[in-house]
Amino acid sequence: MIDFIQIEGFLDAGACAELRDELGRAAGAPATLLGRTGADAVAPQVRRTTRFAMPAATSVRVTRLLIERKPALEAHFGITLLSCEEPQFLRYETGDFFVAHQDGNTPLVHDESRFRKVSAVIFLSQHSDAPASGTYGGGSFVFHGAVTGPPLRKELTPEPGTLLAFRAETTHEVTPVTRGERITIVSWYRGASS
Repeated sequence: MIDFIQIEGFLDAGACAELRDELGRAAGAPATLLGRTGADAVAPQVRRTTRFAMPAATSVRVTRLLIERKPALEAHFGITLLSCEEPQFLRYETGDFFVAHQDGNTPLVHDESRFRKVSAVIFLSQHSDAPASGTYGGGSFVFHGAVTGPPLRKELTPEPGTLLAFRAETTHEVTPVTRGERITIVSWYRGASS
């Protein structure tokens, strides 16, 4: 079983459109990998997407909304959460992806990711199997079951405005986008190191 929660309507359609427009005006650069610096920070064979530098007020507004949902997530996952990391605003274009990975809270890793307890993804753009203006194809969010259990793969394409939250140690990926732009915001709720 994969433990996750979907909160539809976390953002309304107007807020999603406003954030997409704002992202379209912001400067972007290739997204990096946690814990890597210099030439090793960007690894396009692992993660290919663009991260945008949004105004501080936008980041603060999204963080505030995430913190407002903290009690519901604490109740769902049965853990105490302390804070949120600064949100990352991401655009996946045709060919972009992120291989299967975990975001943190894994027992053998002792970097900053050990404080990540719950991962959060906010979906801002519309998925569509058929080509349509303003939509994207491919780019599914896929959960993978535990290595020790039966094979499990759960593919999701949440509606714009949906918050998807899951334990940071859950293996997941973003499949390659086949057309359009997949726009999301990601953050991590932190807790005490265990």
